Amino acid sequence: MESLSPPPFPSNGMGAMGGGQPSNAGSPLSSSSYETSSPYPPRSVRNCNGVELDWEQPDISQLILSDKPGREDMSSPSSYNGYGTESSDYKKKKGPVPRQQEELCLVCGDRASGYHYNALTCEGCKGFFRRSITKNAVYQCKYGHNCEMDMYMRRKCQECRLKKCLNVGMRPECVVPESQCQVKREQKKARGKEKKEYPPVGSPIAEEKFPAVSPCNTMGPSEQRTSTSTYYNKLYAGCISLNLSPVPQTIKPNMPVPPMTSDQEELISTLVHYQEEFEQPSEADIKRIQEIGISDGDSEDPKFEHITKMTILTVELIIEFSKRLTGFGDLLREDQITLLKACSSEVMMLRAARRYDAKTNSIVFGNSYPYTESEYETAGLGFSAPMLFRFCRNMCRMKVDNAEYALLAAMSIFSADRPFLREAYKVQKLQEIYLNALIAYVANKRAVNSYSIMIGKLLNVLTELRTLGNLNSEMCYRIQLTDKRLPDLLNEIWDVTPK
Repeated sequence: MESLSPPPFPSNGMGAMGGGQPSNAGSPLSSSSYETSSPYPPRSVRNCNGVELDWEQPDISQLILSDKPGREDMSSPSSYNGYGTESSDYKKKKGPVPRQQEELCLVCGDRASGYHYNALTCEGCKGFFRRSITKNAVYQCKYGHNCEMDMYMRRKCQECRLKKCLNVGMRPECVVPESQCQVKREQKKARGKEKKEYPPVGSPIAEEKFPAVSPCNTMGPSEQRTSTSTYYNKLYAGCISLNLSPVPQTIKPNMPVPPMTSDQEELISTLVHYQEEFEQPSEADIKRIQEIGISDGDSEDPKFEHITKMTILTVELIIEFSKRLTGFGDLLREDQITLLKACSSEVMMLRAARRYDAKTNSIVFGNSYPYTESEYETAGLGFSAPMLFRFCRNMCRMKVDNAEYALLAAMSIFSADRPFLREAYKVQKLQEIYLNALIAYVANKRAVNSYSIMIGKLLNVLTELRTLGNLNSEMCYRIQLTDKRLPDLLNEIWDVTPK
């Protein structure tokens, strides 16, 4: 549970979310325009007759009660370091089925092979779900739309099979789009060609083709053009894989860098302001959350409970931050909630990276309590810790600044490829505004011969965040198989079926 992993902390992440329900304040998903009494509209899948197939959906009406006032009294949060560099590609590990759990697919009853898209399923249902989501398949039941799913009926009724997949907790947003898979395959091929092209360092051919230069020398103009062009191509591919508009000539090599517009400067300034305002929980928030009981007994691990409570605060703050983003209030209420449910764990990872202390290799919580990888292990969250800390170290090396962090968070929030969005085109237009602001900001801030490289790395961070978000979901389901218990709010916002 990624987010559960590190409760995104102060500086860039200690969000607050409103889980079990904080005493005084209403939950952060709220905004003054929300109807306080209306529950979160259930997601649905339609068959080819347009009939909605209802499936279990948590009621998060408690999250949309009221707005929190500004937090001017908060200490100004700043990231622990300038963050990191290369992004690493994390592959989601499908954990083996715990022995104490009956190894049966929750969809059809066949033998389960592991956790796929956040539910215990067999290989057949995993593949069926992936194909259905990637192809936007529409099925029709011939037997009354209420088939009891087993190993026989799964072949007979695809509509009811898909409905059962959703009901047991399989999450469409965990399915990696085919376009993104294709981009990764092409990038892998390109890396293989590069290895063949360049001879080993130190070989006679290498010495002849690439003479040694002193550390203070820089690449020549032609080498700069080649390097930047390669990265521009990767960046272009990255934009396509993330459903972003292709980044045009703006960042082509050797072109003059256009100045930022006044609108972009104002957008970034406002974004950074709200990031800092809703980044670190106040003392009152921390005191309030400590008074909330999460466990049913005395056996709850105190470290796990502490991380869980900090995660609740982090999600609350992320929601408050999101509601103040330019354009967010213009979206349908249903789409606002869909985006918040999907992005919360990803934005928490960004906040964790901002609160990463490279000197101690720890993530510092809102109350200045540092957690190392080993402490995550002790708390029972070791499954996600290695990838999370690797991500934090990479971001630290990249030296990402406050504005870049805030823009990445906004782009993660406005992801138009989230399932069940009713007006995805509006979300995409908003994401493009923040993408263009990011490009303009980096182009004017970084060196001319390296800004396109940095933009490529930052866009790749969005792909990493998606992987980390999926890992967080899997962590939540693993926790459900232990004696630990997640707070209701986290169960609802991450679509975890409580025990």
